[in-house]
Amino acid sequence: MPHVFIEYSSNLEEHIDVAEMLQTLHEAAASHPSIPLAGLRTRAIRSEQYLIANGNSSNMFVAVIARLNGDRGHGPLIEVRDLLAEGLQRSLGDLMQEQPIAVSVEVQPIEAAMRVNENSMRDHYEELR
Repeated sequence: MPHVFIEYSSNLEEHIDVAEMLQTLHEAAASHPSIPLAGLRTRAIRSEQYLIANGNSSNMFVAVIARLNGDRGHGPLIEVRDLLAEGLQRSLGDLMQEQPIAVSVEVQPIEAAMRVNENSMRDHYEELR
């Protein structure tokens, strides 16, 4: 049940292809052996209203939050964090050197007892079984 949320400032779209960034981060998360593709959900959330640092309208941000079953242990969660950070850096390229942008990647463990999880993806796609 890994969830990856990519929140970004709307002005980022002037500089990169957000759909490509979404795909890159989805693939980065899926590359970790503890993440089942059938349960992975990645979405981009465009923020229209935001203030960053001094409020300059050219400032941008990308905040990636991954919520994962904490039963994986500390090590795998850090590995997923690092895979997402590397994927985000690939997506942004040299943008941080060219433009004011705040970037963050965070992994939040989910306590298994605090969730209900149902999924029929494997029932519908042979490659996910």
